[in-house]
Amino acid sequence: MLSRRPLLASILLGACALPAPPRPPAGLGTDGVLVAAEAWHTDLCLPAPVVRAGRLAPLAAGAPSAAGFAFGFGLEDWMRADRPGFTEALGAVTGGPAVVSVRATAAALPAGAEESLALRLPAGGVAAIEGFILASIAEPLAPAPPGGGWLLLRARRRYSLGFTCNSWVMQALAEAGLPVPVAGIRLRGEAMAALRAEAARQAAG
Repeated sequence: MLSRRPLLASILLGACALPAPPRPPAGLGTDGVLVAAEAWHTDLCLPAPVVRAGRLAPLAAGAPSAAGFAFGFGLEDWMRADRPGFTEALGAVTGGPAVVSVRATAAALPAGAEESLALRLPAGGVAAIEGFILASIAEPLAPAPPGGGWLLLRARRRYSLGFTCNSWVMQALAEAGLPVPVAGIRLRGEAMAALRAEAARQAAG
């Protein structure tokens, strides 16, 4: 999957921020979420105990030793292609059916994360994120493979340049009660800049 990302990043004209050194995530317990960024893409990361205890539990059944689960959104043709090329890259510009991705992770973050942020959520925020993820998926839940492999589930919403993986993450956080922008957020850099501002607000408060 990772080899696909530089090509798409160039097509999106700088969708990726330059890689930053990863930060050790803060321990959030069950009232927070991590956002991980890699290449052009961002993921929502929830602790495994939260996933196993909630409505997303079927996703965790195949990875009993996972420490966390990373959730994302992407163009279906691109995510399912063994060797995505020009056709799949063009689809990222023109849009098309999407998938929700799920990865069981050995640590709190995916192994390739270049940047991460820890955010506290208001009461009920984690449940709201679970509900958002469930509402995004258009087929029955299945176990994510152990070892960090990708489970791709058909999404209800289409991928477009106006609603990307980064838009999806911001929408989830907004529905969880965080005062973050959604409209106009398409690229990783835009999303992470807005989330750094929210992290600073939380730290100051």
